[in-house]
Amino acid sequence: MEIRHYQPSDLKKLLPLYVDLGYPTDKRSLEKRLSHLLKQPNYQLQVALLDDQVVGFIGFSKMYFFERDGFYYRILALAVGKSYRHQGVATSLIDHVKEVAHLEGACALALNSGIRDERNEAHQFYQNYGFKQASYGFALELS
Repeated sequence: MEIRHYQPSDLKKLLPLYVDLGYPTDKRSLEKRLSHLLKQPNYQLQVALLDDQVVGFIGFSKMYFFERDGFYYRILALAVGKSYRHQGVATSLIDHVKEVAHLEGACALALNSGIRDERNEAHQFYQNYGFKQASYGFALELS
């Protein structure tokens, strides 16, 4: 398995992964979104390749604590194609972020995951990886 930086030529291959993640989008919207996100200096997007096929991705950002010194990496998006799950792809992607964070001196990794029945398997995966439920997340949609 190879993990590398996202390239614009990967865009079409990400679309079905967004569907598998539960956030379907179209090429134009995703292209605009990623163009904006990846111009931000602390944002990164990595893709996982198996047999030259994009089978997963992880988006993350370096963030700073308000409540203590230091910084952490927040995983903002993680998707693996349904037919490639249970093959170590997600573990390899998180391992990659963990290594980047460790090399830069980050204090922690963090992520949020939706509270939906279809996310239960993901929640179990995160717990098995070593993540602990440390907070509640809240959202307020603005019209």
